[in-house]
Amino acid sequence: MRTPGVRRAGALLLAAVLLPLEPASATTLPQPFAGSGTWISIFAGDAVWDHPRRQVRSMHRRGVRTVYLQTASSTNPVGTDLYRPRQLARFLHAAHDRRMRVVAWYLPPLRSVAREHDRAMAAIHFRTARGQRFDGFALDIEPSTTTPSGPTRNDNLHRLSRRIRESVGQAYPLGAIIPSPLGMRLHPRYWPNFPYETVGRFFDVVLPMSYSTYRNQGGAATYAYTAGNIAFLRERLGPTLVLHVIGGVAGFLGPREAAAFVGACNDAGVSGASLWHFGSYGPEDWEAMSLLDFSPTPSAG
Repeated sequence: MRTPGVRRAGALLLAAVLLPLEPASATTLPQPFAGSGTWISIFAGDAVWDHPRRQVRSMHRRGVRTVYLQTASSTNPVGTDLYRPRQLARFLHAAHDRRMRVVAWYLPPLRSVAREHDRAMAAIHFRTARGQRFDGFALDIEPSTTTPSGPTRNDNLHRLSRRIRESVGQAYPLGAIIPSPLGMRLHPRYWPNFPYETVGRFFDVVLPMSYSTYRNQGGAATYAYTAGNIAFLRERLGPTLVLHVIGGVAGFLGPREAAAFVGACNDAGVSGASLWHFGSYGPEDWEAMSLLDFSPTPSAG
Protein backbone atom coordinates (compact mmCIF):
# COMPACT_ATOMS: atom_id res chain seq x y z
CA MET A 1 0.00 0.00 0.00
CA ARG A 2 1.27 3.48 -0.82
CA THR A 3 2.50 5.61 2.04
CA PRO A 4 0.83 9.04 2.58
CA GLY A 5 3.97 10.78 1.32
CA VAL A 6 4.01 8.81 -1.90
CA ARG A 7 0.25 9.32 -2.31
CA ARG A 8 0.50 13.12 -1.97
CA ALA A 9 3.55 13.34 -4.22
CA GLY A 10 1.91 11.01 -6.72
CA ALA A 11 -1.29 13.06 -6.86
CA LEU A 12 0.65 16.25 -7.60
CA LEU A 13 2.81 14.55 -10.21
CA LEU A 14 -0.17 12.93 -11.90
CA ALA A 15 -1.96 16.28 -12.10
CA ALA A 16 1.08 17.91 -13.65
CA VAL A 17 1.62 15.11 -16.15
CA LEU A 18 -1.89 14.03 -17.11
CA LEU A 19 -4.26 16.98 -16.79
CA PRO A 20 -3.55 18.35 -20.30
CA LEU A 21 -4.81 15.05 -21.75
CA GLU A 22 -8.37 13.93 -22.19
CA PRO A 23 -9.25 10.95 -19.98
CA ALA A 24 -9.12 7.54 -21.56
CA SER A 25 -12.59 6.29 -22.39
CA ALA A 26 -13.86 2.97 -21.09
CA THR A 27 -13.39 0.43 -23.88
CA THR A 28 -13.53 -3.32 -24.28
CA LEU A 29 -9.94 -4.32 -23.58
CA PRO A 30 -8.09 -7.01 -25.50
CA GLN A 31 -8.28 -9.72 -22.85
CA PRO A 32 -4.91 -11.46 -23.37
CA PHE A 33 -3.06 -8.27 -22.36
CA ALA A 34 -5.36 -7.19 -19.53
CA GLY A 35 -4.77 -7.58 -15.83
CA SER A 36 -1.69 -8.59 -13.88
CA GLY A 37 1.01 -10.40 -15.86
CA THR A 38 4.43 -11.94 -15.48
CA TRP A 39 7.26 -12.79 -17.89
CA ILE A 40 9.29 -15.88 -18.71
CA SER A 41 12.25 -15.77 -21.08
CA ILE A 42 14.15 -18.61 -22.68
CA PHE A 43 16.95 -17.79 -20.23
CA ALA A 44 14.81 -18.47 -17.14
CA GLY A 45 16.57 -21.80 -16.65
CA ASP A 46 15.56 -25.42 -16.27
CA ALA A 47 14.07 -24.82 -12.83
CA VAL A 48 11.30 -22.87 -14.56
CA TRP A 49 11.08 -24.56 -17.96
CA ASP A 50 11.10 -28.12 -16.62
CA HIS A 51 8.15 -27.53 -14.28
CA PRO A 52 5.44 -25.52 -16.06
CA ARG A 53 2.53 -26.71 -13.94
CA ARG A 54 4.32 -25.87 -10.70
CA GLN A 55 5.27 -22.40 -11.95
CA VAL A 56 1.80 -21.64 -13.26
CA ARG A 57 0.24 -22.78 -10.00
CA SER A 58 2.49 -20.31 -8.15
CA MET A 59 1.58 -17.49 -10.56
CA HIS A 60 -2.12 -18.19 -10.26
CA ARG A 61 -1.96 -18.19 -6.49
CA ARG A 62 -0.49 -14.68 -6.63
CA GLY A 63 -3.15 -13.29 -8.95
CA VAL A 64 -1.36 -13.43 -12.31
CA ARG A 65 -3.83 -13.36 -15.18
CA THR A 66 -1.50 -13.53 -18.20
CA VAL A 67 1.81 -15.34 -18.69
CA TYR A 68 4.13 -13.74 -21.26
CA LEU A 69 6.21 -16.61 -22.61
CA GLN A 70 9.19 -16.20 -24.93
CA THR A 71 8.96 -18.58 -27.86
CA ALA A 72 12.11 -17.87 -29.87
CA SER A 73 15.44 -16.11 -30.00
CA SER A 74 17.75 -15.23 -32.87
CA THR A 75 20.70 -16.65 -30.91
CA ASN A 76 19.51 -19.52 -28.70
CA PRO A 77 19.12 -21.90 -30.40
CA VAL A 78 20.06 -20.36 -33.73
CA GLY A 79 18.29 -22.67 -36.17
CA THR A 80 14.86 -23.06 -34.58
CA ASP A 81 11.58 -21.18 -34.80
CA LEU A 82 10.25 -22.38 -31.43
CA TYR A 83 12.08 -22.89 -28.16
CA ARG A 84 11.24 -26.21 -26.43
CA PRO A 85 7.82 -26.73 -28.04
CA ARG A 86 6.86 -29.55 -25.67
CA GLN A 87 7.34 -27.22 -22.73
CA LEU A 88 5.45 -24.43 -24.52
CA ALA A 89 2.53 -26.84 -24.77
CA ARG A 90 2.77 -27.73 -21.09
CA PHE A 91 2.70 -24.04 -20.13
CA LEU A 92 -0.35 -23.50 -22.33
CA HIS A 93 -2.22 -26.44 -20.83
CA ALA A 94 -1.34 -25.50 -17.24
CA ALA A 95 -2.37 -21.87 -17.71
CA HIS A 96 -5.56 -22.57 -19.64
CA ASP A 97 -6.60 -25.15 -17.06
CA ARG A 98 -6.58 -22.28 -14.56
CA ARG A 99 -8.34 -19.88 -16.96
CA MET A 100 -5.18 -17.85 -17.43
CA ARG A 101 -4.01 -16.42 -20.75
CA VAL A 102 -0.63 -16.98 -22.42
CA VAL A 103 0.93 -14.47 -24.80
CA ALA A 104 3.91 -15.48 -26.94
CA TRP A 105 6.70 -12.94 -27.40
CA TYR A 106 9.80 -12.73 -29.55
CA LEU A 107 12.69 -10.24 -29.93
CA PRO A 108 13.65 -9.92 -33.61
CA PRO A 109 17.04 -8.42 -34.55
CA LEU A 110 15.30 -6.62 -37.45
CA ARG A 111 17.79 -7.90 -40.01
CA SER A 112 15.79 -10.39 -42.08
CA VAL A 113 12.10 -9.53 -42.29
CA ALA A 114 11.21 -12.87 -43.89
CA ARG A 115 13.05 -14.93 -41.26
CA GLU A 116 11.66 -12.92 -38.37
CA HIS A 117 8.14 -13.09 -39.78
CA ASP A 118 8.49 -16.88 -39.88
CA ARG A 119 9.49 -17.00 -36.20
CA ALA A 120 6.56 -14.83 -35.18
CA MET A 121 4.11 -16.89 -37.22
CA ALA A 122 5.49 -20.15 -35.81
CA ALA A 123 4.35 -18.99 -32.39
CA ILE A 124 1.02 -17.70 -33.66
CA HIS A 125 0.29 -20.93 -35.56
CA PHE A 126 1.54 -23.20 -32.76
CA ARG A 127 -1.01 -25.79 -31.62
CA THR A 128 -0.71 -28.34 -28.82
CA ALA A 129 -1.90 -31.93 -29.06
CA ARG A 130 -5.12 -30.72 -27.42
CA GLY A 131 -5.55 -28.03 -30.05
CA GLN A 132 -4.66 -25.17 -27.72
CA ARG A 133 -2.82 -22.08 -28.92
CA PHE A 134 -1.41 -18.80 -27.66
CA ASP A 135 -3.98 -16.14 -26.83
CA GLY A 136 -1.97 -13.35 -28.43
CA PHE A 137 1.46 -12.36 -29.65
CA ALA A 138 3.80 -9.52 -28.64
CA LEU A 139 6.74 -8.27 -30.71
CA ASP A 140 9.65 -7.12 -28.57
CA ILE A 141 10.83 -3.94 -30.29
CA GLU A 142 14.28 -3.00 -29.02
CA PRO A 143 17.69 -2.96 -30.70
CA SER A 144 20.18 -5.77 -30.22
CA THR A 145 23.88 -5.66 -30.92
CA THR A 146 23.29 -6.73 -34.53
CA THR A 147 20.24 -4.59 -35.28
CA PRO A 148 20.82 -2.13 -38.14
CA SER A 149 20.57 1.55 -37.36
CA GLY A 150 18.93 4.56 -38.96
CA PRO A 151 16.22 4.34 -41.63
CA THR A 152 16.94 0.63 -42.30
CA ARG A 153 15.92 -0.30 -38.77
CA ASN A 154 12.67 1.66 -38.95
CA ASP A 155 11.89 0.36 -42.42
CA ASN A 156 12.48 -3.26 -41.38
CA LEU A 157 10.26 -2.83 -38.33
CA HIS A 158 7.51 -1.32 -40.48
CA ARG A 159 7.68 -4.13 -43.03
CA LEU A 160 7.80 -6.84 -40.35
CA SER A 161 4.88 -5.34 -38.42
CA ARG A 162 2.82 -4.99 -41.58
CA ARG A 163 3.52 -8.57 -42.66
CA ILE A 164 2.54 -9.98 -39.27
CA ARG A 165 -0.69 -7.97 -39.21
CA GLU A 166 -1.56 -8.97 -42.76
CA SER A 167 -0.87 -12.63 -41.91
CA VAL A 168 -3.05 -12.72 -38.78
CA GLY A 169 -5.85 -10.38 -39.85
CA GLN A 170 -7.38 -7.50 -37.94
CA ALA A 171 -9.04 -9.54 -35.19
CA TYR A 172 -5.93 -11.26 -33.81
CA PRO A 173 -4.54 -9.48 -30.70
CA LEU A 174 -1.03 -8.10 -31.26
CA GLY A 175 1.09 -6.24 -28.73
CA ALA A 176 4.17 -4.07 -29.20
CA ILE A 177 6.76 -4.17 -26.41
CA ILE A 178 8.66 -0.89 -26.73
CA PRO A 179 11.48 0.93 -24.93
CA SER A 180 10.63 3.57 -22.36
CA PRO A 181 9.69 6.82 -24.16
CA LEU A 182 11.17 8.89 -21.34
CA GLY A 183 14.28 6.75 -21.40
CA MET A 184 14.70 7.39 -25.13
CA ARG A 185 14.33 11.13 -24.48
CA LEU A 186 17.14 10.94 -21.96
CA HIS A 187 19.30 8.94 -24.40
CA PRO A 188 18.34 10.18 -27.88
CA ARG A 189 21.04 8.12 -29.60
CA TYR A 190 19.47 4.86 -28.37
CA TRP A 191 16.79 4.90 -31.12
CA PRO A 192 16.51 8.26 -32.92
CA ASN A 193 13.11 8.93 -34.49
CA PHE A 194 11.45 5.95 -32.86
CA PRO A 195 8.57 4.88 -35.17
CA TYR A 196 5.57 5.40 -32.88
CA GLU A 197 3.33 5.63 -35.95
CA THR A 198 4.25 2.06 -36.96
CA VAL A 199 3.41 0.87 -33.45
CA GLY A 200 0.08 2.67 -33.42
CA ARG A 201 -0.90 1.43 -36.87
CA PHE A 202 -0.26 -2.30 -36.59
CA PHE A 203 -0.64 -3.19 -32.90
CA ASP A 204 -3.62 -3.30 -30.55
CA VAL A 205 -1.74 -2.89 -27.28
CA VAL A 206 1.47 -1.07 -26.36
CA LEU A 207 3.64 -2.53 -23.59
CA PRO A 208 6.21 0.13 -22.61
CA MET A 209 9.27 -1.05 -20.71
CA SER A 210 8.91 1.65 -18.09
CA TYR A 211 11.99 0.51 -16.21
CA SER A 212 12.27 3.07 -13.47
CA THR A 213 14.80 0.72 -11.88
CA TYR A 214 17.32 1.95 -14.47
CA ARG A 215 16.63 5.64 -13.76
CA ASN A 216 15.22 6.44 -10.35
CA GLN A 217 14.99 5.51 -6.73
CA GLY A 218 12.25 6.40 -4.32
CA GLY A 219 8.48 6.33 -4.54
CA ALA A 220 7.88 9.81 -5.94
CA ALA A 221 10.45 9.42 -8.74
CA THR A 222 9.10 5.97 -9.68
CA TYR A 223 5.56 7.32 -9.78
CA ALA A 224 6.61 10.25 -11.98
CA TYR A 225 8.52 8.03 -14.40
CA THR A 226 5.64 5.57 -14.78
CA ALA A 227 2.99 8.29 -15.13
CA GLY A 228 5.17 10.21 -17.57
CA ASN A 229 5.55 7.23 -19.91
CA ILE A 230 1.81 6.61 -19.84
CA ALA A 231 1.03 10.26 -20.53
CA PHE A 232 3.53 10.49 -23.39
CA LEU A 233 2.11 7.47 -25.18
CA ARG A 234 -1.49 8.60 -24.79
CA GLU A 235 -0.58 12.02 -26.12
CA ARG A 236 1.34 10.55 -29.06
CA LEU A 237 -0.97 7.66 -29.97
CA GLY A 238 -4.35 8.78 -28.59
CA PRO A 239 -6.03 8.97 -25.17
CA THR A 240 -7.84 5.64 -25.63
CA LEU A 241 -4.58 3.76 -26.25
CA VAL A 242 -4.60 0.36 -24.55
CA LEU A 243 -1.52 0.01 -22.34
CA HIS A 244 0.11 -2.80 -20.40
CA VAL A 245 2.96 -1.21 -18.44
CA ILE A 246 6.10 -3.20 -17.55
CA GLY A 247 7.55 -1.65 -14.42
CA GLY A 248 11.18 -2.64 -14.33
CA VAL A 249 13.23 -5.42 -12.79
CA ALA A 250 11.34 -6.81 -9.83
CA GLY A 251 14.46 -7.61 -7.82
CA PHE A 252 15.63 -3.99 -8.02
CA LEU A 253 12.38 -2.46 -6.75
CA GLY A 254 12.04 -1.71 -3.07
CA PRO A 255 8.64 -1.68 -1.34
CA ARG A 256 8.20 2.09 -1.93
CA GLU A 257 9.04 1.84 -5.62
CA ALA A 258 6.81 -1.19 -6.21
CA ALA A 259 3.90 0.53 -4.46
CA ALA A 260 4.47 3.73 -6.44
CA PHE A 261 4.51 1.84 -9.74
CA VAL A 262 1.21 0.17 -8.88
CA GLY A 263 -0.24 3.49 -7.75
CA ALA A 264 0.65 5.19 -11.02
CA CYS A 265 -0.89 2.35 -13.04
CA ASN A 266 -4.08 2.44 -10.96
CA ASP A 267 -4.40 6.22 -11.13
CA ALA A 268 -3.91 6.27 -14.90
CA GLY A 269 -6.33 3.41 -15.52
CA VAL A 270 -4.09 1.19 -17.65
CA SER A 271 -5.38 -2.16 -18.85
CA GLY A 272 -2.57 -4.29 -17.48
CA ALA A 273 0.76 -4.23 -15.67
CA SER A 274 3.68 -6.50 -14.82
CA LEU A 275 7.29 -6.55 -13.67
CA TRP A 276 10.32 -8.16 -15.28
CA HIS A 277 10.59 -11.08 -14.66
CA PHE A 278 8.86 -13.97 -12.84
CA GLY A 279 12.03 -15.29 -11.20
CA SER A 280 12.94 -11.87 -9.76
CA TYR A 281 9.76 -11.22 -7.77
CA GLY A 282 10.12 -10.94 -4.01
CA PRO A 283 7.37 -10.92 -1.39
CA GLU A 284 7.16 -7.11 -1.51
CA ASP A 285 6.65 -7.21 -5.29
CA TRP A 286 3.80 -9.72 -5.08
CA GLU A 287 2.24 -7.72 -2.25
CA ALA A 288 2.34 -4.51 -4.28
CA MET A 289 1.06 -6.16 -7.47
CA SER A 290 -1.89 -7.61 -5.56
CA LEU A 291 -3.15 -4.01 -5.19
CA LEU A 292 -3.46 -3.44 -8.94
CA ASP A 293 -6.98 -2.36 -9.83
CA PHE A 294 -8.12 -2.78 -13.41
CA SER A 295 -11.72 -1.75 -12.91
CA PRO A 296 -12.94 0.52 -15.72
CA THR A 297 -12.52 4.18 -14.87
CA PRO A 298 -15.98 5.83 -14.61
CA SER A 299 -16.52 8.36 -17.38
CA ALA A 300 -16.88 11.99 -16.33
CA GLY A 301 -20.40 13.41 -16.37
